[in-house]
Amino acid sequence: MQVKLAAIDLDGTLLRDDMTISDHSKNVIQKIAKQGVHIVIATGRMFDSAQEKANQLALGDIPLICYTGAWIMFSQSGRALIQEGITAETTKKILAIARENHWLAHTFYNDQIYLPAPHPSEEIYQKYRSKKVKYLGEKFYHPEEKSTRIIFASPYESVRYQIRERMEKSFGEEIEVVFPGDDFVDVHKKGIDKGWALSRLCKWWNLSKEEVISFGNTENDISMMKFSGQSWAVSNADKVALLAADHICDSNENDGVARVLESLFIK
Repeated sequence: MQVKLAAIDLDGTLLRDDMTISDHSKNVIQKIAKQGVHIVIATGRMFDSAQEKANQLALGDIPLICYTGAWIMFSQSGRALIQEGITAETTKKILAIARENHWLAHTFYNDQIYLPAPHPSEEIYQKYRSKKVKYLGEKFYHPEEKSTRIIFASPYESVRYQIRERMEKSFGEEIEVVFPGDDFVDVHKKGIDKGWALSRLCKWWNLSKEEVISFGNTENDISMMKFSGQSWAVSNADKVALLAADHICDSNENDGVARVLESLFIK
């Protein structure tokens, strides 16, 4: 069946390690978009951060799956198609546990990232963001609205697994937890992931999953890989993504996504 939609992760997949999109990748994606293939960026990033990268592709007002599926937004107009989140009550309980265990948690509301106070890690993680963190002090632990998601960060794998185990044990009926790469533990509303968001777009465009191809590199891409008719992991992807993908392509550093798209669509 003909592929009509390409869903592409950003970090570690389309983006090179220096956070750039190569000219070759841009050219290939622009060419297949002109052939009528829907291009969807599917990322764990905030909207404004994803928007900045997506608009470099010069594809017009395309949909962006952001926050690991919690938001679907349009890249130029900023129009929202879907905005999901974790209830204020559950967010408050999660933050209380984070505080008790001295775990570094970030909250996200209305496309802004928050901490209770400045933290030394901010400069390390700024490469994924286009906005600076804002500080809420004690209010951080007493949310009054749903959070788009909560991100924990630790450079220690053992701590990340500890956080995940505690979150899933305490809130498994309310949240999903994935490792999106690097130092992060991504917590979002139950049932929300990239695959779910991609299915909403397919319904909107009246496409079958057999008409979808997806590209990723970490655990948060697996849901869309399983949804898609064809899935590819870059060769330097995490092991779980490599095992989940139907195919392996070249690395993000060697324009693996563009090479596959070129072979499929450009003769």
